[in-house]
Amino acid sequence: MISFIGMKTVEVAIKPNITATLRSDTEVLDEVMVVAFGTAKKSAFTGSAAVVGTEELSKRITTNVQDALVGSVPGLQLRGSSGAPGSGSGKINIRGIASMYAETDPLIIVDGAPYSASLSNIPQGDIESISVLKDAASAALYGARGAAGVIIVTTKKGGNHKTTINVDAKWGSNSRAIQDYDVITNPGEYYEAVYAQFYNYFVNRGGYTPEAANKSANTNMLSSIGYNATTGAGYNVYTLPEGESLIGLNGKLNPNAVLGRRYTYNGTEYYMTPDSYTDAAYKNALRQEYNLSINGSTDKSSFYASLGYLDEEGVLQNSSYDRISARIRADYTARKWLKVGVNAGYVHSNQDSNPNLSTSYSAGNTMYFVSRIAPIYPLYVRTIDDNGNIVIKQNSRGDNLYDYGVAANAYGASRPFSQTGNPLVANRYNVNQIEGNQLNASFNLEGNLTNFLKYNITNTVIWGQSQTHDYLTSAEGPSAGANGSLTKGSTTTMRTNFVQNLTYFKDFGRHNVNLMVGHEYYKTTAKYLTGAARGEFSPYIQEINTYATIVDATSYQTAYNVEGYFGNLQYNYDEKYYGSASYRRDASSRFAKENRWGNFWSVGGAWIVSKENFMQNTQSWLDMLKLKLSIGQQGNDNIGNFAYTDLYSISKYDDTTMVPAFYRLGNKDITWETTTNINFGIEFALWKNRLSGNIDIYTKKTTDLLFWLSVPESLGSRGYYGNVGDIRNTGIEFVLNGSLIRTRDIDWDLSLNMSHNKTKILKLPEAKIATNGGFYESSLWYEEGGEMYNYMTYAYAGVNENGEALYYYDEDLHAGGTNNISVPGKKKSGTTTLIGEASRYASGSILPKVFGGFTTSFRYKNFDFSASFDYQLGGKIYDSMYAAYMTPLTSPQAGSNYHKDWIKSWTPENPSTSIPRWQYGDQYTAAGSDRFLTSASYLNFQSFTIGYTLPKITKEISKIRIYAAGENLCFWSARQGLDPRYAYSSTESVSVYSPVRNISGGIQLTF
Repeated sequence: MISFIGMKTVEVAIKPNITATLRSDTEVLDEVMVVAFGTAKKSAFTGSAAVVGTEELSKRITTNVQDALVGSVPGLQLRGSSGAPGSGSGKINIRGIASMYAETDPLIIVDGAPYSASLSNIPQGDIESISVLKDAASAALYGARGAAGVIIVTTKKGGNHKTTINVDAKWGSNSRAIQDYDVITNPGEYYEAVYAQFYNYFVNRGGYTPEAANKSANTNMLSSIGYNATTGAGYNVYTLPEGESLIGLNGKLNPNAVLGRRYTYNGTEYYMTPDSYTDAAYKNALRQEYNLSINGSTDKSSFYASLGYLDEEGVLQNSSYDRISARIRADYTARKWLKVGVNAGYVHSNQDSNPNLSTSYSAGNTMYFVSRIAPIYPLYVRTIDDNGNIVIKQNSRGDNLYDYGVAANAYGASRPFSQTGNPLVANRYNVNQIEGNQLNASFNLEGNLTNFLKYNITNTVIWGQSQTHDYLTSAEGPSAGANGSLTKGSTTTMRTNFVQNLTYFKDFGRHNVNLMVGHEYYKTTAKYLTGAARGEFSPYIQEINTYATIVDATSYQTAYNVEGYFGNLQYNYDEKYYGSASYRRDASSRFAKENRWGNFWSVGGAWIVSKENFMQNTQSWLDMLKLKLSIGQQGNDNIGNFAYTDLYSISKYDDTTMVPAFYRLGNKDITWETTTNINFGIEFALWKNRLSGNIDIYTKKTTDLLFWLSVPESLGSRGYYGNVGDIRNTGIEFVLNGSLIRTRDIDWDLSLNMSHNKTKILKLPEAKIATNGGFYESSLWYEEGGEMYNYMTYAYAGVNENGEALYYYDEDLHAGGTNNISVPGKKKSGTTTLIGEASRYASGSILPKVFGGFTTSFRYKNFDFSASFDYQLGGKIYDSMYAAYMTPLTSPQAGSNYHKDWIKSWTPENPSTSIPRWQYGDQYTAAGSDRFLTSASYLNFQSFTIGYTLPKITKEISKIRIYAAGENLCFWSARQGLDPRYAYSSTESVSVYSPVRNISGGIQLTF
């Protein structure tokens, strides 16, 4: 017997010399993939889908498995994914953006049932495979909710007759993956940057002599960063010789300046020196994970059981996530015609979130605060003790006293940057916790009624409860005046899904027919309860009963359900010609009864050309060539509940009466968005499967957009939803897999995928485009025939002879003495230094041109190595953080940090630069314009794994593998600190928990 992976086993007689020819084993190569309500052979599949298997997943270290899909699944993009431990999913787009106002998140199915909880609740080690369905032929059976794609997660089940025990333990370190912008970190350089603005102002605007300008600039510089009426120096962290200035005539720090300054205020001697807020906020953190699984089977039964524990600390202080999970799956063949199965899982999690992670540009956002505060401010209040030592002042609790920038509470100086705020205090004393419990269980019956008729009944229940705990300390900070505050909340969800289907299957010679009909009912309910109180008894008893005043209490509940009837026909002739057809009729509770039902369908076909007789002469090099084509329609109802009816809010009238007030208009005529999806694909394999791949070309047209229509607020509402508008996504996806070396001792494989998508607006509501031929909203220009995400902003024209920023204008938009900035300019008639006279221009789509990933895996004997990258080419992003760093003062108050590029600004000695002069009071120097539209291209070294499998040592242990792995290892973009992955439109990444880098080591044991 001679065998090889991917080849048919042959039996030959034993001779002194043996010659054997191995042929491709199509059964081995023809993998089975999980699709809607069942499985399908890859050769018979007429749709477009991608599968990420357990082997690929095992090479990744992720808490939320969705992160493993980036770069692995062609056509899939992830935006806004947070690096906070235990965070939920970011925004996933599959084959473009399929709607303008409705949500376009793909439908997630876990073990056959819709799943709306965080995928962080499912340990990666429990997952067998993830199928991403991208076109109508693959996803139409989920009709009502499949327009944005479907992600099917399948957990592991028992296999192999021999019971197998697997242990996987890993330990590692989390650290920041994204660098800071190239900002000023030296306090002396910061003073120089602020000084230069005032110096240029006094010279250029005031006509001062250099000496007079130097004196005035020094005075105004120190005043602007936090004035102290007693010392006159404010937040000056340098000690100077008597009578000398901090910044000299050359614009540089006085060489006699010594860092650190003592002074007396209100009878207390203080010591002022800067601290690194970045170092205080971030840390390297521990991540440890342990997973144990047992699986096996007999002739009539199979089982899989797992137990896992994850403990992950965040890179921001006082943020963490821990999870305990357990799962058991058992299948039993009770009769030849009856098989029963149970799949149950439980997870308990605790998430300690950083209390200051808002998306505002304020002290409520730790990452913004730390990134933007100037490097001159102290974190703590320092004084001089009786022995002359520098010490940190203590608060009433005996803890270190933090500086809030409030003159009366600390140094006598008022910090202009986020005064009264210090998120690092909140991170230490305040508590923001989420405790979660989830139990999911499914019960399955399947079997054969006859030798051509089978049935399947699956009932799934997912119960979840999360409890929030938000405590603000009484010691200091915004709630100190209220003697502390506490908010507690509880959310309980119940999701049920019932599916019944009947399948007819029959072979008629070379003909094979598979017909399935079924019914599905899904319902989810959620109940919310919150209470808030203030005036604590003790910070160590954080319960509402121990607070003096209950200030708020709220409860409400929501519900949503979908019911559908579906059918699917699969046909193949001679395993060469394949056809499929699907139909589903769905009803959604989000629409009025008369518009509740929608009809969705698909048809598809595939032809394995390589099996034709006229292809016989290609068998030596062509293993498989397949053509496929599909078309179908899917729906989207993701606009929230009750948009079809008028809504009212209820408020208190007096102590015994509540009264309603009109809140929002409803529209009973709204119904499904409908997406028509056409896909053409080619799949191929060459040279004994050494080279394989596929190409998919698609078009997706979404009609009857669930469009938000604005109305005058005098009607008591800002607007309502209506079905108006069409958009189209077109694109191409390409996947190439190569096996460069395949020997007994060495395997080396490479894989590359790339995707291109373009979104075009076909139709818009007449009311929105009647005046200007389109409309401007949230920095984007929408017009029929135009692209989605067409960024519209002022056009930067460089600098004039005085170094002032210039912006273009279109004279045709200056009619009647007004400047129309609601429509894009067509020509650039001239330039102006006043943004109020400039015109906005459409800059084109900012979406990427190409995105994807590439991987390599290598094995030498018992050593294995793999690495993966994801990338994005083209597109633009508005770098709002860089714009902020490059904005000089327009008012006396300073305190925000600057980018080092300020030194490249225009001066009479540097007139060729495109960066405007660095001068106080120039309010349009860094006005929002295409100057800050930056390339969104990036390359991310996503992950690596290197391991060694030890030779078998004992009979009891069949495998020992030690390994090291990493995630988010290195990131390259157009500008240091810029992360285009968070959002399409602007760099909000500073406002979220940045992705984290992880380096881990582990051991795997198999018994």
